[in-house]
Amino acid sequence: MANQTDTESGLGEAGSTNAASLPAEAMPVDAGLAAWMAVLDVLEMAVQAAERTLKDPLGPLAIAAGSVAEPRAEKRWSPPSLPGPLPAAARRRAVALAAAQERVALRLEEARQDMARQLQAVSSVPGVGDPSSAIYLDVNG
Repeated sequence: MANQTDTESGLGEAGSTNAASLPAEAMPVDAGLAAWMAVLDVLEMAVQAAERTLKDPLGPLAIAAGSVAEPRAEKRWSPPSLPGPLPAAARRRAVALAAAQERVALRLEEARQDMARQLQAVSSVPGVGDPSSAIYLDVNG
């Protein structure tokens, strides 16, 4: 993922804080810090993607027919092996990211509960969701 642009990764402009967009003098020189910053970039993009989903649940499905945008399969995230503990220079960013993840997780749970209530309401309407049964009975044989 390190060599992909934000557009190639399917996350649009979400990763605007990645190391490639920083001026040369602001580039982290410590390899450990650079590795942590790359992980934080990916996690921030995931939070931003979840926020976009909450704002527009249909996402690419809401785009007009004939458009070139297509839904992309999400890859399951697995923690990377990092060269050491979180550097102090990345602590503030990591704490802010953890708070953002918590907020989005709560909003996703609220959306899930709302959807469950809507499905329950729809299923309580007689005839909706019931298996179809015969309308006519042949009594003549």
